[in-house]
Amino acid sequence: MPLNSGLVCESFGKAMAEVADRNLTSEINTALPEAYHPLRADFNNAMGTLRQSLQSVAQVTASIDVAIREISCATDDLSRRTLQQAASVEKSAAALDQITATVRSTAQRAEEVGMLVDRSKTGIEQSETIVHQAIASMGAIEQSSGSIGSITDVMDEVAFQTNILALNAGVEAARAGDAGKGFAVIAAEVRVLAQRSADAAREIKALIAKSREEVRSGVALVGETGKALKTIITDVAEINRHISVIVEASTEQAAALQDVNAAVSTIDHNTQQNAAMVEQTSAAGRSLATEAEQLNTLIESFTLQANPEAWAGKDTRHPIPTQPVAALDTVPSGAYRLETAQ
Repeated sequence: MPLNSGLVCESFGKAMAEVADRNLTSEINTALPEAYHPLRADFNNAMGTLRQSLQSVAQVTASIDVAIREISCATDDLSRRTLQQAASVEKSAAALDQITATVRSTAQRAEEVGMLVDRSKTGIEQSETIVHQAIASMGAIEQSSGSIGSITDVMDEVAFQTNILALNAGVEAARAGDAGKGFAVIAAEVRVLAQRSADAAREIKALIAKSREEVRSGVALVGETGKALKTIITDVAEINRHISVIVEASTEQAAALQDVNAAVSTIDHNTQQNAAMVEQTSAAGRSLATEAEQLNTLIESFTLQANPEAWAGKDTRHPIPTQPVAALDTVPSGAYRLETAQ
C-alpha cells in the first residue's frame, strides 16, 4: 500500500503541476490500484470538461472579437459618413438662409413696386380726369369761336350797310354842290372806316375758322390721349394684379423656406448629436475589441491541445454555438479527450 500511495501521489502531483503550469491537456493514464480508478476518471473528466469549456470560451471570444472589429469598422465608417452628412446639411442650411433672405428681399421689393404701381395708377387716373376737362374746355372754346364767328358776320354786314349808306351820302352831297362838300368828305371817311371794318371782320373770321380747325384737331388728339390713358390704366391695373400675386407668392415662399430652414437646422443639430454618439459608440467598440483581445490572449496562455500547432492553425471565426455545454454529471468518462496524441 505505501508503494501504491506513493504512485498515486506522484501521478496526481505530476498532473496537478501541469495544470498549475496552465497545461490543461494533462491526464492520468498511469495504472493505479482499482480503488483509485473512480478518482482518476473524475480527474480526467474534470480536465476534459474544463478544456471543452475554455475551448468554447476561446471560440466565442474569437467570434466576439471578429464581430466587434466589424462593428468598430462599421461605426468608424458611419461616423465619417455622418460627419460628411452633417457638413452637407450645414452647407444646405447656409444656402437656405441665403435663399430665404433673397426671397424675402424679392417680396419686399415686389411690394414696393406694387405701391409705386398704385401711385402711378392714381396719377394716371388724375391725368384722365384732366384730359376730360381739357376736352370740355376745348369744346367750350369751339363754341366760343362759333359765337365770335357769328359776331364777325354781323360786323361784316354792318360794315357793308355802312359802306352803302356812305356811298348814298356821297351821291347826295354831290347833288348838293358846294353846300355838300363837307358832308361828302365825311361820307368818304365813313366809307374808308367801313371798308377797314369789313376787312378786319374778314381777317378775324379767317383766324377764327383756322382756330376752330386747330381746336378740332386738338380735341381729337386729346381724345386719343384719353383712350391711350384708359389703355394704360387697364394695363397698370393688370400689372398691379400680377405684382400682388407675386408679392403673395413670394411671402408664402419666404414663410415656407423659413420653415424648411428651421427643419434643416433641427436636422443639422440632430446630425451633429448623432455624429457625436456614433463617435462614442466607435470608441466603445474599439475599447471592447481591446478587452476581447486581452481575454483571447489570456485564454491562449492555457494549453488546450496536445498539439498546439494544430490548434493554432484552426480558424476560430465561426458562429457562436447555441447549444449549452453538457452538465458535468452527464459527461461519460474520457468524453472530453480531444485530439490527444495517438
